[in-house]
Amino acid sequence: MNHQVELRSRAARRIAEAYGSAPNLSMVAVAGSVGAGLADRWSDLEIDCYWYESPTTEERLAPIKHLGAELTTLWDYDEDDQEWSEDYRFDGLPVTVSNFRVNTVDAFLDAVLIEGNLDTVKHFRLAALRSSYALRGSQMLAEWRQRAAVFPDRLVHSLVERSLTPGQFPGWRHREVLVARGDAIAVRSLLAAVGEGVFDAVLAINRIYRSHRLVKWQHSLFDQCRLLPPEFAPRLEGLWHHDLEVALTHAEALLLTTLDLAENEFGTSLANVRNDLIRKRDT
Repeated sequence: MNHQVELRSRAARRIAEAYGSAPNLSMVAVAGSVGAGLADRWSDLEIDCYWYESPTTEERLAPIKHLGAELTTLWDYDEDDQEWSEDYRFDGLPVTVSNFRVNTVDAFLDAVLIEGNLDTVKHFRLAALRSSYALRGSQMLAEWRQRAAVFPDRLVHSLVERSLTPGQFPGWRHREVLVARGDAIAVRSLLAAVGEGVFDAVLAINRIYRSHRLVKWQHSLFDQCRLLPPEFAPRLEGLWHHDLEVALTHAEALLLTTLDLAENEFGTSLANVRNDLIRKRDT
């Protein structure tokens, strides 16, 4: 545990204690980069609270008042993310608390693991369960983590198919035209989209849930991957080659080798995606 993780972990323990008995509170977990043991000097402290019933404003503010912390934002319920959140500063650290109902998480698990739901919000939550540790309610977290450890083959297939479908890469069919015209901004945007699509597909192949809207801590995530396309790291770096034509060659190789990996490992056919990827604008 590095110094930055330890510093934030000590603060997290004090925060968990500040909730007191709080009978409505089922679990307090340390999430984000601190929970994953990756925090650096730029990291905030993310705390996830899971409640039996919808938390009241008083329940959410009570630990902040107890700690003498400085509240900066109190967010209302977010229908899309199905959470309440608040931000404050404690001992100089920025703290973000996300609050969920227990039945919301149970519903997320069912939706992803049984129904194959691809909603990113639900996947973020399952990723958080996998990388968090509990300061209260460890038994519940253990049960959720056991469920979240499952990553069905059909979910892998659906995620790879969605991630590598050319529709995710604006201008893909016109890529050679864009390069020939020197439309660098359009090509760089296309290459960035390819990088993100491959990132998502490789995580799915390795049965890892995406944890954030941004591609954060990418090296740590790739270190967890047992399965990678050949020459993955240099080709990924090659997306930023100063020569747009060379960069595009790396993008094509990344997409097709990632498809190969998925098909070989899971015995699935992604021929429709492959055919779309190799298409170019008719001359």
